[in-house]
Amino acid sequence: MEAGVTFSAAGGTDTDQVPRSPANVRDLGGLPLVSGGTTAHGVLIRSDAPYPGDDAPQGVPWPPSTVLDLRDHTEPGAQAVSWPPEVRLVHKQVSSGARVDRIASMALTDIYTAMLRTGGDRLTAALNEFDLAGTTLVHCAAGKDRTGVIVAIAQMLAGVAEDAIIADYQRTEENIGGVFARLRDRKRIPAGTTIDAPILRTPREAIDLVFDAVAGFRGGPWAWFDAHGGDVGHFEAWVARFRAGR
Repeated sequence: MEAGVTFSAAGGTDTDQVPRSPANVRDLGGLPLVSGGTTAHGVLIRSDAPYPGDDAPQGVPWPPSTVLDLRDHTEPGAQAVSWPPEVRLVHKQVSSGARVDRIASMALTDIYTAMLRTGGDRLTAALNEFDLAGTTLVHCAAGKDRTGVIVAIAQMLAGVAEDAIIADYQRTEENIGGVFARLRDRKRIPAGTTIDAPILRTPREAIDLVFDAVAGFRGGPWAWFDAHGGDVGHFEAWVARFRAGR
């Protein structure tokens, strides 16, 4: 990218450096539960991809206990992070068609539809890896689509209020300038892609597809999870920790 340029969420330049730590990272504690109370802090973090040499992000437990990398095995390349030995690194590819460097011209609704129709077992395999004792970091490249689907399903299973799930998904719009700058600086996105590309947005119709498939499944989210190979006992134990913020 142009030397010394980064981008704000609105798409304009705002500082003279690309962000030195993940730009779309947040702790998912404090979300309202349908039954009352809130989710616990320090249990689940979502993020765009961390890179070698990054500074530790502020405001989240770091390093996490478990890192759940949703990219396919070819994506990180030389940009793979060497985590400390105490960090459990798990690779779970949840979609063969969601690589941001290959889908810049595709509609998000088509990508999400394919992920949900053909990859239910991949999605539950990732959820089965959530840490029962420490902090789980879920990330892909932008922390928006693959991460967004996994996190939304986890929140549904935990009973987070629907409007809070949607707001969390769309919150990436606030951080997309930094995400875009980091992706482009590391050549993780096709040349010529602009910050206004549809692939970098968080449209309501995309997250609605996740609700339709999972919450709309006969019997609800837990029936969907069980039907697609989810480890119900394991995830119930994780949910108990995540709901302990009330």
